[in-house]
Amino acid sequence: MIRSLYVRLVGMFLVVVLVSIAASFLLTSQSFKRFTRTEVSVQLINTIADIERLYNVAAPRALLPFLSETARLQNVSIVGVSADGRWFGFGQHFRAMGSQLTGEQVEAIFSGRTITVTLKQDDATGTLPRMAVGQRARFGQLELAILVSPDRVPQERSFMRTSNMLLLTMLIVGSLLFFIAAHYMVSPLKQLTRATARLAKGDFSVRVKMNRKDELGKLADSFNQMADSLSRIETMRADFVSSVSHELQSPLTSIGGFAEALRSMEVTEEERNHYVDIIKQESGRLSRLSDGLLRLASLDSQHHPFHPQPIRLDRQLRDVVLSCEPQWADKSIELELHLHETTIDADRDGLNQVWLNILHNAIKFTPEGGRITIGMKESEDGGAVTVRVSDSGPGISEEARSRVFERFYKADPSRDRSIGGNGLGLSIVKRIVTLHVGTVEAEPNGADGGAVIAVTLPTLPKA
Repeated sequence: MIRSLYVRLVGMFLVVVLVSIAASFLLTSQSFKRFTRTEVSVQLINTIADIERLYNVAAPRALLPFLSETARLQNVSIVGVSADGRWFGFGQHFRAMGSQLTGEQVEAIFSGRTITVTLKQDDATGTLPRMAVGQRARFGQLELAILVSPDRVPQERSFMRTSNMLLLTMLIVGSLLFFIAAHYMVSPLKQLTRATARLAKGDFSVRVKMNRKDELGKLADSFNQMADSLSRIETMRADFVSSVSHELQSPLTSIGGFAEALRSMEVTEEERNHYVDIIKQESGRLSRLSDGLLRLASLDSQHHPFHPQPIRLDRQLRDVVLSCEPQWADKSIELELHLHETTIDADRDGLNQVWLNILHNAIKFTPEGGRITIGMKESEDGGAVTVRVSDSGPGISEEARSRVFERFYKADPSRDRSIGGNGLGLSIVKRIVTLHVGTVEAEPNGADGGAVIAVTLPTLPKA
Protein backbone atom coordinates (compact mmCIF):
# COMPACT_ATOMS: atom_id res chain seq x y z
CA MET A 1 0.00 0.00 0.00
CA ILE A 2 2.81 2.42 0.91
CA ARG A 3 4.68 1.61 -2.27
CA SER A 4 1.52 2.17 -4.22
CA LEU A 5 1.07 5.55 -2.53
CA TYR A 6 4.70 6.42 -3.24
CA VAL A 7 4.32 5.52 -6.92
CA ARG A 8 1.06 7.42 -7.13
CA LEU A 9 2.59 10.56 -5.66
CA VAL A 10 5.53 10.46 -8.03
CA GLY A 11 3.31 9.59 -11.00
CA MET A 12 0.90 12.42 -10.21
CA PHE A 13 3.80 14.84 -9.96
CA LEU A 14 5.26 13.76 -13.30
CA VAL A 15 1.88 14.01 -15.02
CA VAL A 16 1.23 17.46 -13.56
CA VAL A 17 4.73 18.67 -14.45
CA LEU A 18 4.63 17.29 -17.99
CA VAL A 19 1.20 18.78 -18.68
CA SER A 20 2.30 22.10 -17.19
CA ILE A 21 5.52 22.11 -19.21
CA ALA A 22 3.73 21.22 -22.45
CA ALA A 23 1.08 23.92 -21.93
CA SER A 24 3.71 26.50 -20.98
CA PHE A 25 5.87 25.57 -23.94
CA LEU A 26 3.00 25.84 -26.43
CA LEU A 27 1.74 29.14 -25.07
CA THR A 28 5.23 30.64 -24.82
CA SER A 29 6.36 29.45 -28.25
CA GLN A 30 3.21 30.71 -29.96
CA SER A 31 3.51 34.06 -28.25
CA PHE A 32 7.18 34.29 -29.18
CA LYS A 33 6.48 33.34 -32.79
CA ARG A 34 3.81 36.03 -33.13
CA PHE A 35 6.14 38.60 -31.62
CA THR A 36 9.04 37.45 -33.83
CA ARG A 37 6.96 37.64 -37.02
CA THR A 38 5.87 41.16 -36.20
CA GLU A 39 9.42 42.24 -35.46
CA VAL A 40 10.84 40.52 -38.56
CA SER A 41 8.13 42.08 -40.76
CA VAL A 42 9.00 45.57 -39.51
CA GLN A 43 12.71 44.90 -39.95
CA LEU A 44 12.24 43.67 -43.53
CA ILE A 45 10.15 46.73 -44.45
CA ASN A 46 12.91 48.93 -43.03
CA THR A 47 15.49 46.85 -44.92
CA ILE A 48 13.75 47.50 -48.26
CA ALA A 49 13.53 51.22 -47.48
CA ASP A 50 17.23 51.30 -46.50
CA ILE A 51 18.26 49.49 -49.71
CA GLU A 52 16.26 51.97 -51.80
CA ARG A 53 17.64 55.00 -49.96
CA LEU A 54 21.23 53.72 -50.03
CA TYR A 55 21.09 53.05 -53.76
CA ASN A 56 19.70 56.51 -54.51
CA VAL A 57 22.34 58.17 -52.32
CA ALA A 58 25.33 56.09 -53.44
CA ALA A 59 24.22 55.95 -57.11
CA PRO A 60 26.25 52.82 -58.02
CA ARG A 61 27.00 52.07 -61.66
CA ALA A 62 25.06 48.79 -61.72
CA LEU A 63 21.94 47.74 -59.77
CA LEU A 64 22.39 43.98 -59.78
CA PRO A 65 25.88 43.90 -58.21
CA PHE A 66 24.61 46.38 -55.64
CA LEU A 67 21.63 44.19 -54.72
CA SER A 68 23.82 41.07 -54.66
CA GLU A 69 26.30 42.64 -52.26
CA THR A 70 23.50 44.05 -50.11
CA ALA A 71 21.87 40.60 -49.82
CA ARG A 72 25.17 39.14 -48.70
CA LEU A 73 25.83 41.85 -46.13
CA GLN A 74 22.29 41.88 -44.75
CA ASN A 75 21.93 38.04 -44.69
CA VAL A 76 18.71 38.21 -46.67
CA SER A 77 17.39 36.77 -49.90
CA ILE A 78 16.16 39.36 -52.44
CA VAL A 79 13.84 38.83 -55.40
CA GLY A 80 13.18 41.72 -57.78
CA VAL A 81 10.45 41.79 -60.41
CA SER A 82 10.27 44.45 -63.14
CA ALA A 83 7.08 45.87 -64.59
CA ASP A 84 7.37 43.66 -67.68
CA GLY A 85 7.49 40.48 -65.53
CA ARG A 86 11.21 39.76 -65.62
CA TRP A 87 12.69 38.76 -62.23
CA PHE A 88 16.06 38.20 -60.66
CA GLY A 89 17.25 37.21 -57.22
CA PHE A 90 20.15 37.02 -54.80
CA GLY A 91 20.75 35.14 -51.56
CA GLN A 92 20.34 31.56 -50.39
CA HIS A 93 16.64 31.06 -51.15
CA PHE A 94 15.81 33.46 -54.01
CA ARG A 95 14.90 30.60 -56.40
CA ALA A 96 12.36 29.12 -54.04
CA MET A 97 10.99 32.59 -53.35
CA GLY A 98 10.72 33.42 -57.06
CA SER A 99 8.94 30.15 -57.81
CA GLN A 100 6.31 30.83 -55.13
CA LEU A 101 5.73 34.48 -56.06
CA THR A 102 2.42 34.85 -57.93
CA GLY A 103 1.28 37.45 -60.45
CA GLU A 104 -1.43 38.71 -58.09
CA GLN A 105 1.18 39.38 -55.43
CA VAL A 106 3.37 41.27 -57.93
CA GLU A 107 0.40 43.38 -59.02
CA ALA A 108 -0.41 44.13 -55.38
CA ILE A 109 3.14 45.32 -54.80
CA PHE A 110 3.15 47.56 -57.89
CA SER A 111 -0.18 49.01 -56.74
CA GLY A 112 1.62 50.38 -53.68
CA ARG A 113 0.69 47.75 -51.10
CA THR A 114 3.09 46.06 -48.69
CA ILE A 115 2.48 42.32 -48.60
CA THR A 116 3.58 39.58 -46.18
CA VAL A 117 4.02 36.19 -47.80
CA THR A 118 4.06 32.89 -45.90
CA LEU A 119 6.54 30.71 -47.73
CA LYS A 120 6.40 26.97 -48.10
CA GLN A 121 9.15 24.87 -46.54
CA ASP A 122 11.89 23.94 -48.97
CA ASP A 123 12.39 20.18 -48.51
CA ALA A 124 15.76 20.33 -50.25
CA THR A 125 17.35 22.64 -47.73
CA GLY A 126 15.00 22.40 -44.79
CA THR A 127 15.98 25.91 -43.74
CA LEU A 128 13.63 28.15 -45.74
CA PRO A 129 12.25 31.01 -43.66
CA ARG A 130 8.53 30.96 -43.11
CA MET A 131 7.81 34.54 -44.23
CA ALA A 132 8.86 37.31 -46.66
CA VAL A 133 7.86 40.95 -47.16
CA GLY A 134 7.22 42.56 -50.55
CA GLN A 135 7.19 46.29 -51.28
CA ARG A 136 7.59 48.63 -54.26
CA ALA A 137 10.97 50.37 -54.58
CA ARG A 138 12.43 52.88 -57.01
CA PHE A 139 16.09 52.62 -58.03
CA GLY A 140 16.78 55.71 -60.10
CA GLN A 141 14.37 55.60 -63.02
CA LEU A 142 13.67 51.89 -62.53
CA GLU A 143 10.68 50.77 -60.47
CA LEU A 144 10.76 47.21 -59.08
CA ALA A 145 8.71 44.94 -56.86
CA ILE A 146 11.16 43.83 -54.15
CA LEU A 147 10.54 40.69 -52.03
CA VAL A 148 12.91 40.28 -49.06
CA SER A 149 13.21 37.31 -46.70
CA PRO A 150 15.81 36.61 -43.96
CA ASP A 151 18.14 33.72 -44.68
CA ARG A 152 17.80 32.57 -41.03
CA VAL A 153 16.10 33.65 -37.79
CA PRO A 154 18.73 33.00 -35.12
CA GLN A 155 16.60 34.50 -32.33
CA GLU A 156 13.84 31.93 -32.80
CA ARG A 157 16.20 28.98 -32.93
CA SER A 158 18.14 30.24 -29.93
CA PHE A 159 14.92 30.72 -28.02
CA MET A 160 13.72 27.22 -28.83
CA ARG A 161 17.02 25.65 -27.79
CA THR A 162 17.12 27.65 -24.56
CA SER A 163 13.47 26.88 -23.77
CA ASN A 164 13.92 23.17 -24.38
CA MET A 165 17.03 23.05 -22.22
CA LEU A 166 15.30 25.02 -19.47
CA LEU A 167 12.18 22.83 -19.45
CA LEU A 168 14.21 19.63 -19.55
CA THR A 169 16.35 20.82 -16.65
CA MET A 170 13.23 21.76 -14.69
CA LEU A 171 11.75 18.31 -15.31
CA ILE A 172 14.89 16.44 -14.23
CA VAL A 173 15.63 18.58 -11.17
CA GLY A 174 11.96 18.73 -10.17
CA SER A 175 11.61 14.95 -10.45
CA LEU A 176 14.68 14.34 -8.28
CA LEU A 177 13.51 16.82 -5.67
CA PHE A 178 10.01 15.35 -5.66
CA PHE A 179 11.42 11.84 -5.22
CA ILE A 180 13.14 13.11 -2.08
CA ALA A 181 10.02 14.99 -0.92
CA ALA A 182 7.80 11.96 -1.56
CA HIS A 183 10.18 9.80 0.48
CA TYR A 184 10.04 12.40 3.26
CA MET A 185 6.24 12.32 3.16
CA VAL A 186 5.84 8.55 2.91
CA SER A 187 8.49 7.63 5.50
CA PRO A 188 6.30 8.66 8.49
CA LEU A 189 3.43 6.62 7.03
CA LYS A 190 5.72 3.60 6.84
CA GLN A 191 6.69 4.20 10.46
CA LEU A 192 3.02 4.41 11.46
CA THR A 193 2.25 1.23 9.53
CA ARG A 194 4.99 -0.71 11.31
CA ALA A 195 3.81 0.63 14.67
CA THR A 196 0.18 -0.27 13.87
CA ALA A 197 1.23 -3.81 12.96
CA ARG A 198 3.01 -4.17 16.31
CA LEU A 199 0.02 -2.73 18.11
CA ALA A 200 -2.30 -5.20 16.36
CA LYS A 201 -0.10 -8.06 17.66
CA GLY A 202 -0.59 -6.87 21.24
CA ASP A 203 2.55 -4.78 21.75
CA PHE A 204 1.00 -1.79 23.53
CA SER A 205 4.41 -0.32 24.41
CA VAL A 206 5.01 0.82 20.82
CA ARG A 207 5.23 4.59 20.31
CA VAL A 208 5.88 6.71 17.22
CA LYS A 209 8.55 9.38 17.63
CA MET A 210 7.84 12.15 15.16
CA ASN A 211 8.83 15.77 15.71
CA ARG A 212 6.45 17.35 13.23
CA LYS A 213 3.76 19.99 13.56
CA ASP A 214 1.79 19.12 10.43
CA GLU A 215 -1.07 16.64 9.90
CA LEU A 216 1.31 13.68 10.05
CA GLY A 217 2.61 14.89 13.40
CA LYS A 218 -0.95 15.17 14.70
CA LEU A 219 -1.67 11.68 13.39
CA ALA A 220 1.39 10.35 15.24
CA ASP A 221 0.27 12.09 18.45
CA SER A 222 -3.20 10.58 18.07
CA PHE A 223 -1.64 7.15 17.53
CA ASN A 224 0.47 7.52 20.68
CA GLN A 225 -2.60 8.59 22.66
CA MET A 226 -4.50 5.59 21.33
CA ALA A 227 -1.61 3.30 22.28
CA ASP A 228 -1.55 4.83 25.79
CA SER A 229 -5.30 4.29 26.16
CA LEU A 230 -5.07 0.70 24.93
CA SER A 231 -2.15 0.07 27.26
CA ARG A 232 -4.13 1.39 30.22
CA ILE A 233 -7.17 -0.63 29.17
CA GLU A 234 -5.04 -3.76 28.89
CA THR A 235 -3.53 -3.10 32.33
CA MET A 236 -6.99 -2.49 33.78
CA ARG A 237 -8.26 -5.68 32.12
CA ALA A 238 -5.41 -7.71 33.58
CA ASP A 239 -5.95 -6.13 37.01
CA PHE A 240 -9.68 -6.70 36.70
CA VAL A 241 -9.24 -10.40 35.91
CA SER A 242 -6.71 -10.75 38.72
CA SER A 243 -8.95 -8.92 41.19
CA VAL A 244 -12.06 -10.88 40.24
CA SER A 245 -10.13 -14.12 40.50
CA HIS A 246 -8.81 -13.13 43.91
CA GLU A 247 -12.19 -11.96 45.16
CA LEU A 248 -13.79 -15.19 44.00
CA GLN A 249 -11.01 -17.46 45.20
CA SER A 250 -10.98 -16.22 48.79
CA PRO A 251 -14.66 -16.89 49.68
CA LEU A 252 -14.77 -20.06 47.59
CA THR A 253 -11.75 -21.42 49.47
CA SER A 254 -13.39 -20.54 52.79
CA ILE A 255 -16.69 -22.11 51.77
CA GLY A 256 -14.97 -25.28 50.55
CA GLY A 257 -12.83 -25.58 53.68
CA PHE A 258 -15.62 -25.06 56.18
CA ALA A 259 -18.00 -27.29 54.20
CA GLU A 260 -15.39 -30.05 54.41
CA ALA A 261 -15.06 -29.40 58.14
CA LEU A 262 -18.81 -29.84 58.58
CA ARG A 263 -18.44 -33.44 57.37
CA SER A 264 -16.40 -34.31 60.40
CA MET A 265 -18.33 -36.16 63.11
CA GLU A 266 -16.15 -34.60 65.79
CA VAL A 267 -17.46 -31.07 65.19
CA THR A 268 -19.51 -29.75 68.07
CA GLU A 269 -22.86 -28.05 67.58
CA GLU A 270 -21.37 -24.68 68.49
CA GLU A 271 -18.53 -25.12 65.94
CA ARG A 272 -21.02 -26.33 63.35
CA ASN A 273 -23.12 -23.17 63.78
CA HIS A 274 -19.98 -21.05 63.59
CA TYR A 275 -18.91 -22.74 60.34
CA VAL A 276 -22.38 -22.28 58.89
CA ASP A 277 -22.26 -18.57 59.76
CA ILE A 278 -18.91 -18.22 58.03
CA ILE A 279 -20.20 -20.03 54.93
CA LYS A 280 -23.24 -17.78 54.91
CA GLN A 281 -21.03 -14.69 55.27
CA GLU A 282 -18.76 -15.77 52.42
CA SER A 283 -21.78 -16.57 50.26
CA GLY A 284 -23.04 -13.06 50.94
CA ARG A 285 -19.69 -11.69 49.79
CA LEU A 286 -19.98 -13.64 46.56
CA SER A 287 -23.54 -12.41 46.10
CA ARG A 288 -22.51 -8.78 46.64
CA LEU A 289 -19.56 -9.21 44.27
CA SER A 290 -21.83 -10.68 41.61
CA ASP A 291 -24.38 -7.88 42.08
CA GLY A 292 -21.64 -5.24 41.82
CA LEU A 293 -20.18 -6.74 38.65
CA LEU A 294 -23.62 -7.01 37.07
CA ARG A 295 -24.43 -3.42 37.97
CA LEU A 296 -21.11 -2.17 36.55
CA ALA A 297 -21.67 -4.15 33.37
CA SER A 298 -25.14 -2.64 33.06
CA LEU A 299 -23.83 0.89 33.70
CA ASP A 300 -21.08 0.44 31.11
CA SER A 301 -23.56 -0.70 28.48
CA GLN A 302 -25.72 1.59 26.37
CA HIS A 303 -28.93 -0.01 27.62
CA HIS A 304 -28.84 0.74 31.34
CA PRO A 305 -32.24 2.10 32.45
CA PHE A 306 -31.91 5.81 33.10
CA HIS A 307 -35.06 7.81 33.80
CA PRO A 308 -34.27 11.32 35.03
CA GLN A 309 -36.99 13.29 36.75
CA PRO A 310 -37.12 16.27 39.12
CA ILE A 311 -36.39 15.17 42.69
CA ARG A 312 -35.75 16.94 45.98
CA LEU A 313 -32.12 16.16 46.72
CA ASP A 314 -32.34 17.17 50.39
CA ARG A 315 -35.28 14.80 50.96
CA GLN A 316 -33.53 11.92 49.27
CA LEU A 317 -30.44 12.39 51.45
CA ARG A 318 -32.59 12.41 54.61
CA ASP A 319 -34.36 9.22 53.50
CA VAL A 320 -31.03 7.47 52.88
CA VAL A 321 -29.72 8.51 56.29
CA LEU A 322 -32.87 7.16 57.95
CA SER A 323 -32.67 3.87 56.05
CA CYS A 324 -29.11 3.38 57.34
CA GLU A 325 -29.98 4.30 60.94
CA PRO A 326 -29.49 0.76 62.30
CA GLN A 327 -25.89 0.69 61.04
CA TRP A 328 -24.75 4.09 62.31
CA ALA A 329 -26.78 3.87 65.51
CA ASP A 330 -25.22 0.47 66.29
CA LYS A 331 -21.77 2.15 66.32
CA SER A 332 -23.05 5.22 68.22
CA ILE A 333 -22.02 7.46 65.33
CA GLU A 334 -23.09 11.10 65.48
CA LEU A 335 -24.57 12.10 62.13
CA GLU A 336 -24.89 15.79 61.16
CA LEU A 337 -26.93 17.08 58.21
CA HIS A 338 -26.53 20.55 56.70
CA LEU A 339 -29.07 20.54 53.89
CA HIS A 340 -31.30 23.05 52.15
CA GLU A 341 -34.08 22.71 49.64
CA THR A 342 -32.60 21.76 46.25
CA THR A 343 -34.21 20.23 43.16
CA ILE A 344 -32.23 18.34 40.55
CA ASP A 345 -33.05 16.28 37.47
CA ALA A 346 -31.82 12.75 38.21
CA ASP A 347 -32.59 9.05 38.10
CA ARG A 348 -34.01 8.40 41.54
CA ASP A 349 -32.88 4.79 41.93
CA GLY A 350 -29.42 5.38 40.53
CA LEU A 351 -28.73 8.42 42.68
CA ASN A 352 -30.11 6.60 45.72
CA GLN A 353 -27.45 3.92 45.11
CA VAL A 354 -24.78 6.65 45.08
CA TRP A 355 -25.71 7.96 48.54
CA LEU A 356 -26.08 4.45 49.97
CA ASN A 357 -22.63 3.38 48.78
CA ILE A 358 -20.92 6.53 50.05
CA LEU A 359 -22.73 6.43 53.40
CA HIS A 360 -22.02 2.72 53.91
CA ASN A 361 -18.32 3.36 53.29
CA ALA A 362 -18.34 6.21 55.79
CA ILE A 363 -20.07 4.03 58.39
CA LYS A 364 -17.60 1.17 57.79
CA PHE A 365 -14.51 3.26 58.39
CA THR A 366 -15.83 5.52 61.15
CA PRO A 367 -14.86 4.20 64.60
CA GLU A 368 -17.25 3.75 67.55
CA GLY A 369 -18.60 7.11 68.72
CA GLY A 370 -17.31 8.88 65.61
CA ARG A 371 -19.02 11.46 63.48
CA ILE A 372 -20.30 11.69 59.91
CA THR A 373 -21.23 15.02 58.35
CA ILE A 374 -23.30 15.51 55.19
CA GLY A 375 -23.25 19.03 53.80
CA MET A 376 -24.67 20.68 50.72
CA LYS A 377 -23.43 23.80 48.89
CA GLU A 378 -24.56 25.43 45.66
CA SER A 379 -22.17 26.95 43.13
CA GLU A 380 -21.95 30.73 42.75
CA ASP A 381 -24.05 30.73 39.58
CA GLY A 382 -26.58 28.32 41.09
CA GLY A 383 -26.18 25.83 38.24
CA ALA A 384 -24.71 23.01 40.34
CA VAL A 385 -24.82 21.63 43.87
CA THR A 386 -22.04 19.81 45.72
CA VAL A 387 -22.78 17.21 48.41
CA ARG A 388 -19.89 16.40 50.76
CA VAL A 389 -19.86 13.34 52.98
CA SER A 390 -17.04 13.46 55.55
CA ASP A 391 -16.26 11.10 58.42
CA SER A 392 -13.88 10.88 61.35
CA GLY A 393 -12.25 7.65 60.23
CA PRO A 394 -8.62 7.05 59.21
CA GLY A 395 -9.05 9.03 55.97
CA ILE A 396 -7.59 8.40 52.52
CA SER A 397 -3.91 8.88 51.72
CA GLU A 398 -2.86 11.32 49.02
CA GLU A 399 -1.61 8.47 46.80
CA ALA A 400 -4.91 6.58 47.14
CA ARG A 401 -7.23 9.53 46.44
CA SER A 402 -6.64 9.36 42.70
CA ARG A 403 -7.37 5.63 42.58
CA VAL A 404 -10.22 5.01 45.01
CA PHE A 405 -12.74 5.05 42.15
CA GLU A 406 -10.95 2.28 40.25
CA ARG A 407 -12.56 -1.13 40.25
CA PHE A 408 -11.34 -3.45 43.03
CA TYR A 409 -8.91 -0.85 44.34
CA LYS A 410 -8.39 -1.06 48.09
CA ALA A 411 -6.19 1.34 50.00
CA ASP A 412 -5.95 -1.26 52.79
CA PRO A 413 -6.91 -4.70 51.43
CA SER A 414 -6.62 -6.50 54.76
CA ARG A 415 -8.99 -4.07 56.48
CA ASP A 416 -11.44 -4.22 53.58
CA ARG A 417 -11.61 -7.99 53.76
CA SER A 418 -12.30 -7.88 57.45
CA ILE A 419 -15.34 -5.71 56.89
CA GLY A 420 -16.52 -7.36 53.69
CA GLY A 421 -15.62 -4.76 51.04
CA ASN A 422 -14.83 -5.73 47.44
CA GLY A 423 -13.66 -2.39 45.98
CA LEU A 424 -16.63 -1.88 43.64
CA GLY A 425 -18.78 0.57 45.60
CA LEU A 426 -17.03 3.79 44.61
CA SER A 427 -16.61 2.55 41.02
CA ILE A 428 -20.39 2.23 40.81
CA VAL A 429 -20.73 5.70 42.36
CA LYS A 430 -18.45 7.27 39.75
CA ARG A 431 -20.24 5.61 36.84
CA ILE A 432 -23.70 6.70 38.03
CA VAL A 433 -22.54 10.27 38.70
CA THR A 434 -20.97 10.40 35.24
CA LEU A 435 -24.31 9.37 33.73
CA HIS A 436 -25.82 12.38 35.52
CA VAL A 437 -23.21 14.68 33.92
CA GLY A 438 -21.67 15.26 37.33
CA THR A 439 -18.32 14.74 39.03
CA VAL A 440 -17.16 12.88 42.11
CA GLU A 441 -13.80 13.15 43.81
CA ALA A 442 -12.02 12.30 47.02
CA GLU A 443 -10.97 15.59 48.60
CA PRO A 444 -8.14 16.02 51.10
CA ASN A 445 -8.96 14.67 54.55
CA GLY A 446 -11.32 16.85 56.58
CA ALA A 447 -10.97 18.60 59.94
CA ASP A 448 -11.66 15.32 61.77
CA GLY A 449 -8.93 13.56 59.79
CA GLY A 450 -11.36 11.36 57.89
CA ALA A 451 -12.25 10.89 54.26
CA VAL A 452 -14.23 13.49 52.29
CA ILE A 453 -16.21 12.43 49.20
CA ALA A 454 -17.64 15.31 47.15
CA VAL A 455 -20.36 14.78 44.52
CA THR A 456 -21.27 17.69 42.20
CA LEU A 457 -24.52 17.54 40.19
CA PRO A 458 -26.30 20.05 37.95
CA THR A 459 -29.42 21.64 39.42
CA LEU A 460 -32.72 22.63 37.84
CA PRO A 461 -33.36 26.35 37.29
CA LYS A 462 -35.39 27.87 40.07
CA ALA A 463 -38.90 29.05 39.30
